[in-house]
Amino acid sequence: MKKFVIALMVTATSAIALARTAGPGLSPHHGHRGGFERLTSKLNLTDTQRQQIKDIRTADRESHKQLYADFRAKARQFRALKEANDPGAADAKAQLVSMGVQVKSARQTTHEAMLGVLTADQRAQLETAREWRGLARQEGRGLRGVMAQRLNLTDAQKTQIHQLRETTRQQNQQLFADVRSKRQELHALTNANDPRAGDVHAQLEALRPQLKAVRQEQHAAFVNILTPDQRTQLEQWKTQRQQKLR
Repeated sequence: MKKFVIALMVTATSAIALARTAGPGLSPHHGHRGGFERLTSKLNLTDTQRQQIKDIRTADRESHKQLYADFRAKARQFRALKEANDPGAADAKAQLVSMGVQVKSARQTTHEAMLGVLTADQRAQLETAREWRGLARQEGRGLRGVMAQRLNLTDAQKTQIHQLRETTRQQNQQLFADVRSKRQELHALTNANDPRAGDVHAQLEALRPQLKAVRQEQHAAFVNILTPDQRTQLEQWKTQRQQKLR
C-alpha cells in the first residue's frame, strides 16, 4: 500500500506541475515551461498549434484550480503529520490517495487533448522520442537506481555490475556514438524544416533493433548476477512501475 501511495503521489504531483506551468506568479521559464518550449522546438509546432496547447493548459489550470490547490495542501498536511508520527497521517493519506486519482484523471484528459492538436507525424516523433529516452534510462542510470536502492546489492555484486556496464559501453561504443550523432542531426534538420530529416529519422529507426538487443543482453547478464530473492524483488518493482504508468 505504501509503495502504491508513493507512486500515485509522484503521478499526481506531475499533474500539478503541468497545471501550474506558466501560472500566476511564475516566471516565463519556470519548471515545465522550459519543457514545453523544448517540445515546440522538437515537434516544429505551428503558431496555431502553440496557441491551442496554451489554451488547453490554461483551461486545465482554471478548471482544476481548486483540486490542485487542495491536493498540494493535503500533501503538505500528510508530510507534516507523518514527520510528527501523528496517527492522523493515516486519514490524510487516504484522502490524498482519493484526490490523487482525480488529479491523475485530469492530467490524462489534458494530455489527450494536447495530443489531439498534433499531426500524425508529430505524434509519431513524440512517441519515438519517448521510446529512445526509455532505452537510454534503462541502459544507464535506471539500472543503477534499481540496483543501489531497491535490491540491497552486496559490494561484490556492485563491482560485477559496474564491470558489466563498462564492458557493454566499450563493446558498443560505436553504436552509442552513432545513435547520439543521428539524434543530434535529426534534431537540427527538423528545426530547420530540412526535408532530409525523414531520411535521418529512418536511419535512426534502423539502429533501434541493435540498441534494443544490446539492452536485452545487458539486462540478462545483470539478472544473472542477482540472487533469486533479488530477482523476485526486481520483478515486483517492474510490475509496480507498469501499474504506475497506466
